[in-house]
Formats: sequence, structure tokens, C-alpha cells
Amino acid sequence: MSRWIDLVRKALEDDAIQAGIAQTFVYVMKEHIDEGYGRGPTGGRKPFLPLKPLFGREWKRKAKLGQNVLFTRQRGKRKKRTEYLVEVPSYRNGGQPLRNTGAMYRALNARSEAKQDGFNVTLQGPIHALFQDRGFKTSGPNFIPLTKKGSRHATGRNPADEKMKRGKDYFMAKKGVTVPARPFLLPTREDMRMVGRSLYLGLRSALKGL
Repeated sequence: MSRWIDLVRKALEDDAIQAGIAQTFVYVMKEHIDEGYGRGPTGGRKPFLPLKPLFGREWKRKAKLGQNVLFTRQRGKRKKRTEYLVEVPSYRNGGQPLRNTGAMYRALNARSEAKQDGFNVTLQGPIHALFQDRGFKTSGPNFIPLTKKGSRHATGRNPADEKMKRGKDYFMAKKGVTVPARPFLLPTREDMRMVGRSLYLGLRSALKGL
């Protein structure tokens, strides 16, 4: 029995085995984002809360059927025309949580190290991934983009200098924002069974013929 334990420990030190373990955990994190769920308090699946719908405002010469009209005004000196202040949905409305630009998603990684009685996995990625996982609240003011143009705002710059219109391309959340927890980092019970199965197959392949 001790011989098999020694063989398993030796196999776990193999770089290919450790890389496979690490990538399994990366797969789990990305699957959570892709499928919109994470680990709940008891270890089961917990669906992510959807994005909060946001709306900008823009003056239009015509209002589309079903579009919410907030105000109207008359423009022109000789020939009067009616303009409509309408609500315009944010470019992120109905979108997928945690997949705005995709930068965080692409940066997710993991590292696995063999230990005497198993292995340790360290999840890697940008620091804001941890805030998104646990949820957070800001004190404000916060720049909130409403259009794709607004999403290209450079922190510290005056939006007016970037030719962005307040109310149309962005708004300022003066009292801050509250972002709900979307726990995508840690594996669920079901994920751990998959991790165990992957590890078993990897070790069986490494120990084949011994």
C-alpha cells in the first residue's frame, strides 16, 4: 500500500498533472461565468442576480412605438417641429454578468502545487475579480456608462473632453453603487466531483503499467 501512495505522490509532482489540475479550476471559474451561476452558501449552485436595467435619455425628432417619452418640446423659429425626450436602454441591458469587456474572464488563471498529502491550488486573476465574487459597495461618485462610447471613458478625464453627453452616454452615481455578490471563484459540490474525476483519469494515465 505504501508503494502505491509513494507512486501517487510522485505522479502528483509531475508538471503535466499539476497543469491539468490548475486548468480544471480555470475551466470551473469560466463555466460559472458562461452559465451564470456560482457556489451558494451550502456548496450547491446559486444563479447570479441579473444586471440592473439602466436607461439614458436622448432628444429625438421621432419616438419609436413603445418607447417611453419623458418630455416634448417645440424647436425652430419659422417652422416648428416637435422633439421628444425618450428613454434609451443601456448597451448592457439584458447582458451577461461579469462579461462586460471580457478582460477579467481572459485573465483568470490558476497554479497548482504538489504537497506531501495532496496539492494546493491558487486562483489567479485581477483584484477586482475578488470584489465581483464577494460583492461590494462604493461611496461614490461613480461614472456609469450607458453606451459603448461611454464605456471607453478614461478614468480621470473629463467626459466632455471625450465628447460624451451626460444622461446619454453616462450618468454619475453620486451616492455610489451596490454590486451584488456573484460567487464564481470557488467550485460547487458538483464541480468537485468533476475535479476528482479528472484527477483520477490523469493519475490512472500516469500510473498505467506500474
